[in-house]
Amino acid sequence: MAPMEPTPLDITLEAINYVAEDGQTFDGFQLTSERTTLEGQKTGIVFLHGLRGSALSGGIAAVAHALARKGAYCLTVNKRNSGKLYERSIFDEIDRDIHGAVAFLRDRGCDEIILWGRSLAATEVAYYQGTRKDADVTAVVLAAPFADIRERTTRSYFDAVSDDAAAAYESFVENARSLVESGRGTELVALPRPVGGTVEYIPMTATSFLSYRAPESACSTIEWTPHIDVPILLLPHDSEDKRMVEEANEIALTATQSSVVEIHPIEADHFFTGAEREVAARTADFVVRLRSNQRRRFPD
Repeated sequence: MAPMEPTPLDITLEAINYVAEDGQTFDGFQLTSERTTLEGQKTGIVFLHGLRGSALSGGIAAVAHALARKGAYCLTVNKRNSGKLYERSIFDEIDRDIHGAVAFLRDRGCDEIILWGRSLAATEVAYYQGTRKDADVTAVVLAAPFADIRERTTRSYFDAVSDDAAAAYESFVENARSLVESGRGTELVALPRPVGGTVEYIPMTATSFLSYRAPESACSTIEWTPHIDVPILLLPHDSEDKRMVEEANEIALTATQSSVVEIHPIEADHFFTGAEREVAARTADFVVRLRSNQRRRFPD
């Protein structure tokens, strides 16, 4: 996991509380600079972290710094699946937190609101906007997105621990289902995940695992992008095997209701380390061009 970076001296960082749709209160940070508009508009951007991250995680904070310098009003939030809370969270409840973050920016008079989600949060953003079609949301940015976390990505984890990943995944799912059906859904299971040549084990309750990782889960970007009708910017990290760029192309092809779909691969790791300014520049350019109808469905 990329380390958090200290806040630069030219960025104002203020702690905030926001209220999720169901009344739960979470915290986060607003990041601003001496510039108060993005080329004449008060642009609010909700930044949503990935797996077991937090409001100022790597892949989030440095991008928010760069966009705040350009005049964006950046909001980075913790949510009900931040850090260790992920272990007991339910995927299709995260939209309540996103709703609260959008309301926070709306109430502060933003002219346009952008949802910016990285990794797992890209799927959370797709689910939110695909199911809600929130009229307060101007566009969405899906950064380092996976096409299908619930089954395809999770099944691939088992390649690290089994010669038959498909069978190992199915067995893991069935065990979690059995725990839930027997009233033991709060018991922890250990999901294997390959990381840098080793295997880590992610603790999750059986109920939580099924909500994110079972075939019937809602945690699939490509299930929800066909229902999104606002502009979409895809920022895959360009890994050596090109898999993430291919997944971004797959996502783009499903976004049939959106009038604007752009893909801009970023040559960097999954956290955009060292490329945060490029990510911010791509995001800002996309938002500004939307105002003047400089639109296209795919990159040049």
